[in-house]
Amino acid sequence: MRTRFHLSQTFFCGLILFLPAAGSAQGWNFLGDANLFLGQYFFKKSAGSLEGYGDVSAQAARSFSPESGFYVTGRSVYTGFKQVNELAGGGTLFQQSWDNSLGFKWIRRFEGGYSLKPRVGVRSQLFRETNNEKWGKGLYDFGRYEAGVTWERKTRWSLSVPWTYQFSYDFYYTHYPHFKSLASQFGSALGSPDPGANVLDTFTNQLTYRSEFDLPGFATLWGLYSLSLVQFTDSKVVNSQGQYLNSGRTDAFHTLTLGYSKRLNDWQPLGRVRPIWGAALAFSNLNSNQNNFDTDPNRLKYVGGYYNYWETHVSPSVGGTFLALGLNVRLGYDFAYRGYTGRLTQNEDGSYNNGKLNQYTHSVSLDAAYPLWRGLDFKVRGMYSSSNSNTRYEQTYVYSYNSYNYFAGIQWRL
Repeated sequence: MRTRFHLSQTFFCGLILFLPAAGSAQGWNFLGDANLFLGQYFFKKSAGSLEGYGDVSAQAARSFSPESGFYVTGRSVYTGFKQVNELAGGGTLFQQSWDNSLGFKWIRRFEGGYSLKPRVGVRSQLFRETNNEKWGKGLYDFGRYEAGVTWERKTRWSLSVPWTYQFSYDFYYTHYPHFKSLASQFGSALGSPDPGANVLDTFTNQLTYRSEFDLPGFATLWGLYSLSLVQFTDSKVVNSQGQYLNSGRTDAFHTLTLGYSKRLNDWQPLGRVRPIWGAALAFSNLNSNQNNFDTDPNRLKYVGGYYNYWETHVSPSVGGTFLALGLNVRLGYDFAYRGYTGRLTQNEDGSYNNGKLNQYTHSVSLDAAYPLWRGLDFKVRGMYSSSNSNTRYEQTYVYSYNSYNYFAGIQWRL
């Protein structure tokens, strides 16, 4: 884990120092940007102190010919405010997070608009659940090795409609070095197989198809479908007697997303504004063979299909560029509904009801960017999110909360 973390940091330091010297090298191209923000967050009516957000990304591309080349990408993201992330079957509250990734992709183009794009990568994500927790010691810290290949074709649906479609296969190995199952300490005492210790470690095989159409009138229509088959390396299935079986946990995750965006005619008022609007609709489904057995002596409850759910997102957005000022503004909204097909609602004391758990989330975001000098922009960002659920027990996962934050800072683009 520490090796991957330091690898990402070394990459960024080396790349930043290398850019001025290599910027004029023949065949090389460099892109990158850095976002630095300061602001404040509010979570469940509790105000946080002044915190920061940072996002640094860089890309170095090398072209050998019009038919082949490669590029190396790296990114580091620090989030200094409270957030709810789903990592272990439900929402978990974190104080800060730090995400680092490094990747390499090769591109080989062929006649007819075809291209082949194999890639490899590594990622390290660190979480702090409390402010005094040391970086690299978090319970949900994970490292991930990635590899994949994309087969792409650029063609035309008709004379006036360019069409790009892709088929991708990706493989991931994810390891949580600090997350150990307590049940593994007494699994043999139950007369059943070892329940597993590293119960969050996974191998994932993912298949993806993406299609995009550039329509007349500055419009874009796109769709994406992916299937992820997840094999947990050390997590055994629990049965209705609370015993662990020999079979391991497997998940299948489907997602289908459709999106559309269109640039409208310029508005002459307000110094000429170029508006754009868009919308996305997403459906996803998680199907797992894992169940849950609540070992609390007051409950001893078995719930089959504990992780299974359906989820829908509706995400419209509108934005515009004030051409006279160079000001860019974007307003986005997302509505999400998740319905668990097996997980039951609970009262505040943990006692179970017969109803199935569901969750509604509303999110509104506002972004604005104003150019200061060449590649330097001043940016403001704000977001409000409200999540509500029909369950009242939240000692394991967070389901109902509201949060908002506002940040201001600068973006530098290479």
